[in-house]
Amino acid sequence: MFCKTSKTKPDCRHCIVRHISLCSHIDSSELAEFQTMSKRHQFERGQIVFEQDDRIETVFLITRGMAKLYRDSAEGKRQITGFLGPGDLLGSVKRSAGAYCTAAAITNLDVCGFDRELFSEFLRTHTSLCFALLAVAMDEIEAQYDHSILLGKKQSPERLAAFLLLLSQRWKTEGEDTNLAHILMSRGDIADHLGVTSETISRTFTHFKENGLIQMFDKKSVVLKNVPKLQHLAGFEEMPAHRMAIGL
Repeated sequence: MFCKTSKTKPDCRHCIVRHISLCSHIDSSELAEFQTMSKRHQFERGQIVFEQDDRIETVFLITRGMAKLYRDSAEGKRQITGFLGPGDLLGSVKRSAGAYCTAAAITNLDVCGFDRELFSEFLRTHTSLCFALLAVAMDEIEAQYDHSILLGKKQSPERLAAFLLLLSQRWKTEGEDTNLAHILMSRGDIADHLGVTSETISRTFTHFKENGLIQMFDKKSVVLKNVPKLQHLAGFEEMPAHRMAIGL
């Protein structure tokens, strides 16, 4: 892992993810202790944060930017398993320290880094935070289960509709339009994640635009114009809830 490390400590009180990340479960009296454990790191676009099967010694909390997670099979095939953004965790405190997947920066990435052992000890002595992380882990299991069903039973329009709905609820700052989806990943990465080709994803985006389901200001910003129709396509009875994610 090669990254820039700042000597300046993060200021947790004014951090933009303070209220949408795991840190939201830490009260003011505990915040100073948590802050002393952290170091600022920066990864450039395209840089590897950690590789599949690497031993992870640092837990990262993303404060700015986006990363993708992927696994390489023995046959040389690559599968993107997810995307992480502000407020999400990279790395874990699971029994095995080996990384399940590779994490790579899609954009320039700012993170707070915590020594894995110190982070684990902090969890052991702060039960409310430990319980919050358990809830995040359970949400992550459910999300991965939903994704496997999506790939197994849905066609490309249904898959993209579900992806856009989920994306519109991730990494939101206070007051931001809930129908706005920031698409910082490439069309190829979306296609890989949804199990279709890049050409299919491009055609489906065009189809959605022409039929008034979305409005595209550019390739990185999409507004959901017909949420009920997208929900119907995706098979969602209601809008997905905001959630944190963990990249293992």
